[in-house]
Amino acid sequence: MDEHDHHSDIRRLGIGLPYLLKHNKEHVQDIEKWIKRAKVAGYDEVAEDLERVLELSQKITKYFEAALRKLKG
Repeated sequence: MDEHDHHSDIRRLGIGLPYLLKHNKEHVQDIEKWIKRAKVAGYDEVAEDLERVLELSQKITKYFEAALRKLKG
């Protein structure tokens, strides 16, 4: 891989990371809605599992944000 390819990859990463970050944040919002719906419906154990998924998704958001900050320097 030559230097041009590296710059091209970094440029694509600069486009892709914000998209992935936004997409993950949308998932977080959806998961929050489903947690509430599961609780209302009496599916507390499902809600608990979704809360774990939410925690992981929020961690993923933080890693995307950190990667984007590092990429931008």
